[in-house]
Amino acid sequence: MHPTPENEEQTLKNLRNIRGPFIIWMIMLGFMAIYVVNSIPQLSDMRERFAPEFVSVNQSFRPLLIIMAVASIILSIWFGPWLYQRHHWLLTGCPIMLIFIYAGFLSRSMPVIMVGTYPVLMIETMIGYHYSRRVMTCLTVAYLSMWVGYTAIVGWVQGIIVLSSFIFLMAIVFYYWRFYQHQVQERERVENLYTELQLAYKQVEASTVRAERQRVARELHDTLTQGLAGVVMQLEAAKSFLDQGNADRAEEIINTSMTTARTALHESRITLTDLRSTTEESLPVRLQLVADAIHKNYQVTTTIQLNDIPDYSPSQLTEITRIVTEALTNVAKHAQTDQAIISGSLTDDIFKLKIIDFGTGFNTHDKKALKKTGHYGLQGIYERADRLNGVITVISAVDEGTTVTLTLPADRKELAE
Repeated sequence: MHPTPENEEQTLKNLRNIRGPFIIWMIMLGFMAIYVVNSIPQLSDMRERFAPEFVSVNQSFRPLLIIMAVASIILSIWFGPWLYQRHHWLLTGCPIMLIFIYAGFLSRSMPVIMVGTYPVLMIETMIGYHYSRRVMTCLTVAYLSMWVGYTAIVGWVQGIIVLSSFIFLMAIVFYYWRFYQHQVQERERVENLYTELQLAYKQVEASTVRAERQRVARELHDTLTQGLAGVVMQLEAAKSFLDQGNADRAEEIINTSMTTARTALHESRITLTDLRSTTEESLPVRLQLVADAIHKNYQVTTTIQLNDIPDYSPSQLTEITRIVTEALTNVAKHAQTDQAIISGSLTDDIFKLKIIDFGTGFNTHDKKALKKTGHYGLQGIYERADRLNGVITVISAVDEGTTVTLTLPADRKELAE
């Protein structure tokens, strides 16, 4: 016999948990057995006819013997987990041996003890043994053999009465066993599914980390690495002019390199802020981090006004945050203003997020003006909006500012990296 598929510690915990109800049940059986013994007719011929004794016991000692029998079975139940640790078969073997021993001395109360202890041992079997069907069959055979002995003592009439009660209880026990087995199978299925989900989650997490690292590498390459490479080239050129004695030209190049370095520093700070914001679960917190970075780098103050926010996934929040970052960066670089507003509202499962500035603005139909002012950077915003199944609307006019509106559904979903 083997332990249940659960680890042994969990099995022992389950056996300890059921000891209390079983002990209460056995105490009730003890009172019932004493009542049965005292209810037998006192006339010797009637007593012999209805419930003869296999081993003669004085009437005054019978209640005490019943108490001893019930107490010993209770002890075997209480120490069941300990017995199970020593040898698994002792869990049910010890109480069944006690029941056999006391059956000879308690023929009159034997039906109560036999019928009453059957479900106790059966439930312990379900919990303690993996091949519980075999053990339950052995226990049932043992109880039937006790019934045969009892019937041989008291006769067929009372034997059939006890058998009918035993069969009824046996049907209930086996029905419960089927139900218990079904629950165990469902639990195993759920545990297997949970294990598979954990594995899938770890794989997705690892894939996300790899994708994020690749994205960070690309963005740092586009900002910090290229900026530093440009600064190095400019400083080498300045040194060359200094060697030639052309200090004015060298100074001009050094000033240009300083501007390039500041730009690379600003863009690197924005990139690092974007990385930090991906750890936040709240869109207002993410946008506040971006606004603080823009203010620190470009001295542009951003006011955030958000009402209802849909329950977006982290990947959706990341895309929304990057759209806002690119839009605010455009404001800082090209709008010639120190004020911007972010407003958001939810209406009929449609979320609208607006980035508003009151700067110089531009003509959305003038391609030369777009190229000159750098607003071709809006292309990245359009691409991110497509990933969100959203739409970007840009409204701008010269000297009247610009409004970039992101409109997208309120549905939560995970975006593929």
